[in-house]
Amino acid sequence: MIRFTEQFVQQILDSVDIVELIGQYVALKPKGREHIGLCPFHDDKKPSMNVSPAKQIFKCFSCGAGGDAIKFLTLYEKYSFPEAVKLLAERASIPLPQDPRYVQNSQNAQVDPQYDYAPEAGMSKRDLLQITELASKFFQAQLMAPSAKSTLQYARDRGFTDESIKRFGIGYAPDSWDGLLNAAQKRGITTQQLLAAGLVAQKDDTDRCYDRFRHRLMFPIYDLTGNVIAFGGRALRDEERAKYLNSPESILFDKSSQLYAMNWAREKIVSCGTAIVVEGYLDALIPSQAGVTNVVASLGTALTERHVRLLGRYAKEVVLVFDADQAGANAAQRAMEVFLAQQIGIRVATIPAGKDPCDYCLAEGGEAFQKLVDEAPDAMQYAWNLRLGEYQAAGGNPSERHKVAQDFLRLIATSAAFGAIDEMRRGQLAQHIGHILNIPASELQRQMQQLSRRARTSGAATVRQAGNNAEMITRDPERIVLEVLLNEHELFHTVSEKLQPHDFTDPELRSVAEKIWSLGHDDNLTLRAIMSAPEMHHQAEMLSDMAMSGQTNERGEQALAAAMESLLKRQNHRDIQQIRSGTLDDDALRKLMNHHRDPDVRRQTRIN
Repeated sequence: MIRFTEQFVQQILDSVDIVELIGQYVALKPKGREHIGLCPFHDDKKPSMNVSPAKQIFKCFSCGAGGDAIKFLTLYEKYSFPEAVKLLAERASIPLPQDPRYVQNSQNAQVDPQYDYAPEAGMSKRDLLQITELASKFFQAQLMAPSAKSTLQYARDRGFTDESIKRFGIGYAPDSWDGLLNAAQKRGITTQQLLAAGLVAQKDDTDRCYDRFRHRLMFPIYDLTGNVIAFGGRALRDEERAKYLNSPESILFDKSSQLYAMNWAREKIVSCGTAIVVEGYLDALIPSQAGVTNVVASLGTALTERHVRLLGRYAKEVVLVFDADQAGANAAQRAMEVFLAQQIGIRVATIPAGKDPCDYCLAEGGEAFQKLVDEAPDAMQYAWNLRLGEYQAAGGNPSERHKVAQDFLRLIATSAAFGAIDEMRRGQLAQHIGHILNIPASELQRQMQQLSRRARTSGAATVRQAGNNAEMITRDPERIVLEVLLNEHELFHTVSEKLQPHDFTDPELRSVAEKIWSLGHDDNLTLRAIMSAPEMHHQAEMLSDMAMSGQTNERGEQALAAAMESLLKRQNHRDIQQIRSGTLDDDALRKLMNHHRDPDVRRQTRIN
């Protein structure tokens, strides 16, 4: 077993642009010397994550997440430390270390185990990604084989051009129980690894496995960075029970948090501010082929809060495009309810009866599809249009009419309470509905305000808790000293003349101080060197927080002098208590007296 040395980790971090890396996952905007975006590690409504290109760190001032590029990948992608290092090395075309300067035998080393890199170990996320990539290439090759001529023609008949087939990685799972299984085993891939990747299934009560996907048109599912994480297969036989079959969930794939085609659509979504959400693979790909490239699809599941948070990182508004039948209306209603608590605008477009987004786009073209999206009513208008039919169907039954009206008013009130619609829009809706129902708009406004208060009250405890979490930390002099040193390294020797790591009473801060003092005495004190140290990995959030806090302190040198004075006073008090206790031996007492013969920092000239 080997481990990455601090020098190699630092080399990797030096090769990374953290703004570019995090920008693949979060829409970032410049703000002064930094970039800001919605934090992906909590339900962020306002941009609370700062990314510093100068320091190459990120920090969320709401939930506390922070660190360097490696820490971001371990938090977001759930990579282990060595997996994140390997990924960044691959991105930068840096070979994994063979030079003994960058590799150490860890048999006797006491290091953070996350720095260990054991190629012979079990199935890591990176290992599985290599397997899914191999499977994707296998399926693509099968589609181009002479034996799959009819399947290739089927893909063309469904509207795909040859260019799109290649771009989207569309393939074919052959009509065989072990086609992929045999091909993978010839490459040294085990059955257990294929099971972990969701590519084969196991027969009940036996050890025998078979290909999960058979005689299906295959759509690889990519993560945001273009890695194949799963597959969806479209049945080519009418008698198949499942028209579409997805990979099972794994450490790579979670359908409740991932959206199909997001890897292609993200850039356009950021630039135009709108994400179009459909329900199927073809519904996303055919519009994209026609030039409407900001389209994503759910993966065989209803939209969840995690989907909404993902969209909210990139889009200011979402347009749902569903079929005009009852199933489509029900899906739109469910999706609207999930979006209510998120501050993202939502509109709903309806495809004319008898067509889905794919068919409509093929028949009418990309421009017509875009026009349908552009003219989509907002969610409230769509919701009322659905209920208007129920209201009219109630005829002269006042009880049924009242029930329909109250249901819609509750939807408006809840939306307003969570900020999904503003007060002006709420007033417009009240006036419009009041005219239809022949009820004064003022009375409708009163009813909606009552409903809004109830909705807000139910979320008050959560809001108070979020406020408590956002409180600033107590200004500890020990922390101030370290904050300044993390930003102004040239002050280290001035500080180290008076303070030593053992003067820090907080265990976590003392460990940071020990690393700073070690690097400082070697004239290698940089934030990058500190954060690349194995023992500092688990303190990445605290380090990024201190680095950011120290950066915003415009009176850093004055704060440092005051903090040192406070620490020295505290140190003197402890020393006096020890002398009075009579517990010191002669040697310890002599060292203490020598220490106090040094000039008092309080009488020295301020640092300048």
